[in-house]
Amino acid sequence: MQLTGVLHMHSTHSYDGKMSLPELKAFLLERGISFACMSEHTDYLDAAAAAAFVEECRELSDESFVFVPGFEVPYKQAHVLHFGCAEFVSSFADEAQLRAWREKAAWVVLAHPVRNHFKVDDLLLQCIDGVEIWNQQYEGKWLPRVRSAQLLERLRQKKELLATGGLDLHRREHFGAPFTYLETSSLSESAIIEALQDGTYHFGTDVLEIEATADWRPTWAERLQSGLAILVINSGKLVNKILASLGLSLPKSLKQLVRSRV
Repeated sequence: MQLTGVLHMHSTHSYDGKMSLPELKAFLLERGISFACMSEHTDYLDAAAAAAFVEECRELSDESFVFVPGFEVPYKQAHVLHFGCAEFVSSFADEAQLRAWREKAAWVVLAHPVRNHFKVDDLLLQCIDGVEIWNQQYEGKWLPRVRSAQLLERLRQKKELLATGGLDLHRREHFGAPFTYLETSSLSESAIIEALQDGTYHFGTDVLEIEATADWRPTWAERLQSGLAILVINSGKLVNKILASLGLSLPKSLKQLVRSRV
């Protein structure tokens, strides 16, 4: 069974998510998506709220669609995605708590390494199974970030790690590539997690697909395209910040148009 899914997703269980889990399920099913690996922010969660989120994921999963519960946990300057995790440890992680989160999760990925300036200490390296080299909110819909791919290649000299791509979706406008494709025996949380753990998946678009175990070594044209996309995204964030300080904002239709193309 070939499945198309999405990683690094947020719902209203995250403080900044705009879609409920039922809304997200309907939205993704309409677009041919069979599973979503969630990664709710832990910043404002507690054990009770986390348990309610996991329970809702399980209740909404069926023969047509599966939610894999998970959490995005801040550790120092990094954010770490804990997929296949049903228990809450802490809102933020110190070294001991990061180890505890690792024990609770089935599959652990370093999110958007640009956020922590591509720094990976020994404990973080020990705790992760993969690196998100392509985050749509930081790199756009078309290509990974070159420096993130280079980081993964360096870390692989010390440990076997998988490459991943995530949407980091918080609202409808964030939908798009990279998608994750895998072969499983069934549409179930356990089968999805097993394929991710084994690295028997690839991710990307119709134009570019990257194997989980492969290195992405971009051409000069791809380097240029990736750099331009990142420049547009960063410029947009800067403009939004300046306008917000003035009590202004860009028209929503213009922002949606830009995000649909980058």
